[in-house]
Amino acid sequence: MSTEPTTSEKIKQAALTMFTESGYEGAALSEIAKAVGIKTPSIYAHYKSKEQLFVQLIQEVIAEERKQYMELLAEMEQEPVKQQVYRLFAFFTDLKHMSTGQAFLKRTILVPPRHLRDQLRQDFLYYENELTVGIVKVLHQGAQEGLFDGAEEERLIAAFYVCVDGMLVENQLYAEELFEKRKKLVWQSLWQLWTMTAREE
Repeated sequence: MSTEPTTSEKIKQAALTMFTESGYEGAALSEIAKAVGIKTPSIYAHYKSKEQLFVQLIQEVIAEERKQYMELLAEMEQEPVKQQVYRLFAFFTDLKHMSTGQAFLKRTILVPPRHLRDQLRQDFLYYENELTVGIVKVLHQGAQEGLFDGAEEERLIAAFYVCVDGMLVENQLYAEELFEKRKKLVWQSLWQLWTMTAREE
């Protein structure tokens, strides 16, 4: 049996949508309150500031994405290495199926509020380090199978993030058909680079 969302949850949902569409600066508390059907001062009974609301949403979205990522790692554990690497790549680049929360997170990564940039940068780096643990596990498995050069771990991880981060930008620039074509090419190039290291002298 479903229950009616609390006012606090309604505020978060409205804020999530507006932060995603308009960014931090473009989302006014008055508009968030209007979407919920309350007066603007009522928001302060739940959140002390717009900044606190924004940061809490970021933390919750990261926690949800982390949960999905850990589920993916467990699910693909017995798959061939190439399929595992592709699924990791797809996890970060399947942008047409993003939830509102994921879209919010990716927008914030690209264009963080200026006054929160340093704080968010630390949060994102910590989160990236957690994600990297899963990538390293697959990389080590591939190295044991002779697919990758384990000594090139830092280089391969850097290449992975450059590719997936680049796709975030390309998603903003190109229509879906061209984006999907370029994503396929980027994946092929990434896999070629990763496997090339095992053949280099």
